[in-house]
Amino acid sequence: MIPAVLTGVTVGIGSQVLLFGDVGSVLIQCPFVCDIDGVTRGGHGENVSTSPLFFDFLNLDVEDFSIDESGVFTITFSEKMILKIYPEKNGLESYVVSTRRDIFPILVW
Repeated sequence: MIPAVLTGVTVGIGSQVLLFGDVGSVLIQCPFVCDIDGVTRGGHGENVSTSPLFFDFLNLDVEDFSIDESGVFTITFSEKMILKIYPEKNGLESYVVSTRRDIFPILVW
């Protein structure tokens, strides 16, 4: 999904979706943490009131994507702003990464 720019955020009941132009999207239904200039703030994909946390990332270039062994999805944006998505260990979809090639639901037990 590189190169990519966060072009939009769709807020719905029970999830929020990050849109990366025509490159892909990430549907979030779990906790996330935003690190902006060393200040961290957390939210949850199922909590509509936390959607403004994504707005600072709009129109920024994505420099790196990674998923670690425990399923934590890290997106590093230009200006060294970081978004981390933490899957919940409940056996349900925590987040879903969609690209032009495939759809990757992330479930953690």
